[in-house]
Amino acid sequence: MLRLDSFVPPELVGDVAATLAAHPGVRHVTTGPTTTDGLVTLSAEVDAASADAAIERLADLGIASDDLTLWRVPGIQPLGWHRHTRSEESDIQVWAEIVGRANENAKTTSPYLLFMAAAGIIAGIGVLTGSAVLLVGAMAISPDLLPISASAIGIVERRWQLALRAVRALMIGLATGAAGAFAATVLLRLFGRVPDDLRLADTIMGEALTEIGPGSLIVAAVAGAAGMLAFERPSGAAVGVAISVTTIPAASYVGAAIAMGRDDPMWGALGVLLANVVMLLLASTITLMAQRRARGRHRAVGTEPLRGSAAA
Repeated sequence: MLRLDSFVPPELVGDVAATLAAHPGVRHVTTGPTTTDGLVTLSAEVDAASADAAIERLADLGIASDDLTLWRVPGIQPLGWHRHTRSEESDIQVWAEIVGRANENAKTTSPYLLFMAAAGIIAGIGVLTGSAVLLVGAMAISPDLLPISASAIGIVERRWQLALRAVRALMIGLATGAAGAFAATVLLRLFGRVPDDLRLADTIMGEALTEIGPGSLIVAAVAGAAGMLAFERPSGAAVGVAISVTTIPAASYVGAAIAMGRDDPMWGALGVLLANVVMLLLASTITLMAQRRARGRHRAVGTEPLRGSAAA
């Protein structure tokens, strides 16, 4: 269940209350206390499918985005009113919520870099030993999904600063992962755990990570689409593993190849990494554009003309 709190100037309380009450998917509009700066609190329950349109209508009335708060709260309805609503709505995120998360995920934070470094170390050892288990473990902790999805949102919304910040965060994260693999390889070589004549291209993952082929590009495209769909649902975070399957192994291969002093496989892995990142961004953007268009059609079908002061 979503609850929308709006902080409204006293002279607009009637208009805003009437607009919310007339909007499809909005229930139980109530007037609350007055804040210390003289704004009146209006609250309402909102269906997820109607939240974006309701927020836009309030913006049209002059309510600033800083004066709107959307809460996702658990609700128990003993009489079962939600049996008449679509069951999947509880797992839908509104667009304002998605854009807000994108702004946070476009930041290059310390936890993000630490996760990328850890993923790079684990994947680097997996590349050296040919261990698929270690590669899967690295993909499980890698947060690649966050900046890739944020960049797609920035492109679709034409928020170019957001898109650039997200791409920069992704590139810094992948470089951090490669650095982690480099450090792990150097350390293992110092302890004699890696033969000096080991050729990474001969390991079980070598050819797949150094040669660009239709299979890897298809995987990257499907992973980008799946990752974007997962980003729009709170329960879909685990699909981020699909994103990492095309990035972390290749980035770690680059770091390990540099540490081994092998130039040829490093350039091949770098080419695979860049090609996969381009496909991820392209597929994520196309998927998001299709989702936005579907949301717009659904909202157009479900929205009725407003009554009262909003139309005056």
